Amino acid sequence: MSAIGVRIRDADLSLTDMRRLATSAEEAGYQSVWLPESMGRDAIAELIALVSATKRITVGTGIVPVFGRQPTLTAAAVATAAAIAPGRVILGVGIGHRDSLVGGHGIEFSRPLAHTREFVEIARQLLRGESVEHVGDIYTIGRYRVDCTPSVPVPVYVAALRPAMLRMAGAVADGVLMNWATPDRIREATEHVRAGAREAGRSPDEVRIASYLRTCVSDDTERVEQASREQIARYGSMVYYRNYFSEIGFAAEAEALEAAWAKGDAAGAVNVVDRRMIQALTIYGSPAQCRERL
Repeated sequence: MSAIGVRIRDADLSLTDMRRLATSAEEAGYQSVWLPESMGRDAIAELIALVSATKRITVGTGIVPVFGRQPTLTAAAVATAAAIAPGRVILGVGIGHRDSLVGGHGIEFSRPLAHTREFVEIARQLLRGESVEHVGDIYTIGRYRVDCTPSVPVPVYVAALRPAMLRMAGAVADGVLMNWATPDRIREATEHVRAGAREAGRSPDEVRIASYLRTCVSDDTERVEQASREQIARYGSMVYYRNYFSEIGFAAEAEALEAAWAKGDAAGAVNVVDRRMIQALTIYGSPAQCRERL
């Protein structure tokens, strides 16, 4: 089986809770912990807290948005974490969610592919101990390097679901982090990543493939399905995910989710998500059933 990690969503958890969960994951034999960034929280600061509390497990941001952060200062912060835990840190970045970024931070959200590509190119060079001079469409940097050069290069992963971002990640990143992936979609996405690597003159084997897979070992099917239904509906409030759901075989559901959220009908959005969609996007059941699907 491939390496297995666990995602710790920081919302409603104290740092003490998060440290306890990371330590438990390490003791249980998980290889990694991944931290999304909720509104009003800082995933890199949380990452530093978790690597300080653990001894073996890798900790990655999964993800921090490229909008609202400079690649230089982001690399400097992550390099500091890597000094505490050499070889145990991953920087995961992505475009984030337009509405929360524009509404919450008052920033312009534009050209996400170009933004992400240049951010990754700059951060990756810095986290490999290189000095950066960069003139691009998004960033112009005269000269910069991190003072605390990581003794082990820090991998940079890109959150990607759709073909253009997957190919770009294959060209410039160390890894790809997907979300809500089905087995068929993972196979298709992997081909896009590998094609992007080959087009950039890289070996596809240089790029790691990772994905969030909602998994619950439980015999309470009704409870698990309701929790999954609510999560899928919440993601369906965002156009990026609605487009993705449509592409993987849930076009009617994506259209119904859009209509429900346009009316502010959260309960109606939840009711759109049927068992077929839940079973495609969620792994649940007995330990043996979950292990087999994984």
